Amino acid sequence: MMTRSGFLKWLIGIFGAVSVAGIVYPVLRFLKPPAALSGAIGQVANVGPLSGFAPGKLTAVAVHDQPAAVQNLGGKYVVYSLICTHLGCVVEIAGDAFHCPCHGSGFSPTGTVTHGPAKLPLPTYHAQTQNGSLLVGTIDLSRAAYPGWYKGEFA
Repeated sequence: MMTRSGFLKWLIGIFGAVSVAGIVYPVLRFLKPPAALSGAIGQVANVGPLSGFAPGKLTAVAVHDQPAAVQNLGGKYVVYSLICTHLGCVVEIAGDAFHCPCHGSGFSPTGTVTHGPAKLPLPTYHAQTQNGSLLVGTIDLSRAAYPGWYKGEFA
């Protein structure tokens, strides 16, 4: 049979362990870099027929298993990565713009930052049309000085 003091010690120990886990887990999650975006270097993905991308609208697609959005600008197609440049959360399409649900960053329809904490624009993918389809290649990281984790560097 457990004594009252033994029970209270056990209860305080459990409460302490849960409290420590509640602090340590978010810190470890913050320190772990997100998955690399460059896993499909050199590969081309067909993300669908051009008719599936309405003019002026953002359409969610997957490029090499990574979230992306296609924007049809009067027959010119731009494909944006939907990985936030702040900490790597998945950005949502919010009407004709982008919003990061994790920390509240906002991006314009062209991927530029409208409000932080993100400081870098959403990168684009190399894309071209062929035989009525949109082909998407590698991610273009030339718009800004993206952090190493965005490029798949973990040194």
